[in-house]
Amino acid sequence: MNRFDRVTSLLLLLQTRSVVTASFLAEHFAVTERTVYRDIRTLENAGVPIGSEPGVGYFLEKGYRLPPVSFTLNEAAALLLGEKLLSANLDQNSHADYSHALNKVRSVLDTSDKDHLSSLDADIEVMAGDARRESAEGDRWLRESRSVLVRRQVVRIVYAAGMNAETSKRQIEPIGLFHYSLHWHLIAWCRLREAYRDFRLDRITEFEPLAEQFPRHTRSSLQDYLAAQQAQNDMLEVELLFIPEVARFVGEARYLYGFISEELEPGGVRMQFITPSPGYMARWLLQYTSGVQIIKGDGLEAELASLADELKAHWQPS
Repeated sequence: MNRFDRVTSLLLLLQTRSVVTASFLAEHFAVTERTVYRDIRTLENAGVPIGSEPGVGYFLEKGYRLPPVSFTLNEAAALLLGEKLLSANLDQNSHADYSHALNKVRSVLDTSDKDHLSSLDADIEVMAGDARRESAEGDRWLRESRSVLVRRQVVRIVYAAGMNAETSKRQIEPIGLFHYSLHWHLIAWCRLREAYRDFRLDRITEFEPLAEQFPRHTRSSLQDYLAAQQAQNDMLEVELLFIPEVARFVGEARYLYGFISEELEPGGVRMQFITPSPGYMARWLLQYTSGVQIIKGDGLEAELASLADELKAHWQPS
């Protein structure tokens, strides 16, 4: 961060708190306290009325207010992503408050940025109950993905698919971002495969936006894509009943398999999932043996039975 941006951010930070210490500011901006003293003096020389009290910290004199803050498109888009993720875990009133706050942000954007943000709003979805994430690593192309979605740019990527991590070069036309199983996925038309594909962001090793753009109307919307996937049973609804002794071992792993919600029952814990890969889920469930029952999930029992037979044949004494 350059000095101008730091001093501006320092002024904004002073307005968000009643008092801040030099040590807090130094840690926040990753500078020395001596640098903080110089930045404070710069603001004072510019006419900002900053008060101080030994042993307490710095504060803005009562009555001083900054003019309305403007937001960049990237800042507003980041807040929009926050709303999408939070909506799955917030209560109705808190989500309404967050939405009202975001509308205030929209109100100070330029007209073109408002249009871009509205467009982006329809291009991002989060699976219910899937607001957690494994690490920041999976978000490394998130900002770039937001940008190409707004501009409808063609992107050249290098993608490492599957367990063998073999890479392939693709040119794709992105239509949306979808968060499920702890990761962000870029949904796009793949020119190599001539079909829509789901690209997990943490598996993209190179991401290069091209100058070429494509018309929005030539591709499906994200909502149309997701509806088609569910209609084709690519997104299977699953309900499982774990006995209490087993349920406590399920833990965070459930978020990797499309966990949505859970409820306590006399016989244990009932959990709801939506998964794009029943076979993948079956391999996970195999470890719980008789500690789990399938209440709903077409084909899942057959997958488990097949895997059990395979295991029995493998370990059967000769």
